[in-house]
Amino acid sequence: MKCLLDQVGGAQFVNQTVSEFYQVIGRQLSSFEACDHKKQQSRQAQFINHALSAQPEPVLSHRANFLARGLNPALFEALLEYIEARLLELGFSWQLSKQLVKTAGGLYDRCEQHLSIAC
Repeated sequence: MKCLLDQVGGAQFVNQTVSEFYQVIGRQLSSFEACDHKKQQSRQAQFINHALSAQPEPVLSHRANFLARGLNPALFEALLEYIEARLLELGFSWQLSKQLVKTAGGLYDRCEQHLSIAC
């Protein structure tokens, strides 16, 4: 069976969709905010690509913990909502859309727990 990343069209789809999200929210940003959003865009695309790939444990968790550092939780949540809606617009099933959000969001939540313990 294909991993979730392959089912949605691979890293190219994720990268393009994340870029679209940041174009939409970035129209009213200052240059300082835009710089931070570029970093968030790159990091979030990497995280989602990783979360949806077929990586075995513990590689999945270790890499996810590294990528989760510095992610803005509110932006990540908004991005997942955007991706979920975008998948539906493109004709993907709601089950696949929900599974993608659950997988990426769940991995991020587990990473956040580890990061908060470390602080």
